[in-house]
Amino acid sequence: MKKIVLICLILFALSTNAQVIESMSHGGIIRTYMYYKPTSWTPNQQLPLLVVLHGLTQTGAGVMNITQFNQLAESNNFIVCYPNGLNNAWNANMNVTVSTADDKGFIETLVQYFQTNFNTNPQKQYLCGFSNGGFMSHKMACESSECFAAIATVSGNMSDTTYANCNPQYTPAVLHIHGTSDAIVPYGGGPSTGVSVDQTIQKWATFLNCNSTPTITAMQNTNLTDFSSPERITYSNCTNLLELIKINGGGHQWPGISTLVGGAGIINMDFYSPQVIWDFLSTKSCPSASHTENVMSSIQIFPNPVNSVLRINSDELLDYQIFNLQGLKIASGSMKNELNIDNLENGVYQINLTLNKESRSFKIVKN
Repeated sequence: MKKIVLICLILFALSTNAQVIESMSHGGIIRTYMYYKPTSWTPNQQLPLLVVLHGLTQTGAGVMNITQFNQLAESNNFIVCYPNGLNNAWNANMNVTVSTADDKGFIETLVQYFQTNFNTNPQKQYLCGFSNGGFMSHKMACESSECFAAIATVSGNMSDTTYANCNPQYTPAVLHIHGTSDAIVPYGGGPSTGVSVDQTIQKWATFLNCNSTPTITAMQNTNLTDFSSPERITYSNCTNLLELIKINGGGHQWPGISTLVGGAGIINMDFYSPQVIWDFLSTKSCPSASHTENVMSSIQIFPNPVNSVLRINSDELLDYQIFNLQGLKIASGSMKNELNIDNLENGVYQINLTLNKESRSFKIVKN
């Protein structure tokens, strides 16, 4: 009996002392969120921050209870936040409109709040989302000016709009977990959900400059009664890590969590997805300003004048914009090492190169 009482007291302490429900005003609307900080936290610690986004019709409290990320935060020393979408939804540019709220701005404001008030590490900020929250995670990675070092999504994807307009200022590491028998967000895509999982992965592979052919490895199929099996698809030589865990036969669920309220369909029980997610996220960092400044200060463009291929002495993925002498932007995109400018007419141009908000401009002569 004493052991039972002690365990109850410990669980009560974890759920009350370090777990907090708060609200903030954003865009004239009161937004709510929960967070958990380790019981050993002190203001001088610069801990990582994980933002977990719930699925459609769910809540921050609900996804907190399902995933138990609080326990991982306690044992791995990070802060975890569970914001609430308005009307239990996120504005993730879904094909079928579920919300028009400024959720991108809300999440960015929330992250900045934790930086200011809890000294969280701006180089170690992560996003994790389920279903509609996964769509929102991809949208944030594509559109946000805030650096998220890595994202992990479960049963979520890119909407058609996010896919078509994705232009990340930062390129995070990406872990995507998805079941092939997901009836809510089909693996192969659909009119209401958007592109296929494979298209989303290929989009990130392009941004991350990965090799086109991934390595496919069967994961342990320890549970033979769940009618599903996982495999890990890993891309190599990327500027950041890209992985897909494909659950053959898996449904719209968090793998490793047996619950009636988590999703729909078959639950794969071969691995515990929150632990796999944190193991993936925790080793990733955003580039520091000093690294960016060093890269940009050392950049050289050659040859100049140039006939067709402009080369740059950097292995970083850089954003570029090319302007003519009248100041009209005539080309833009991302490049690494070299850029083919065969399509430009002969003449003088200005090229602006950007990496993590740091920019440099060069004049080039095309002949």
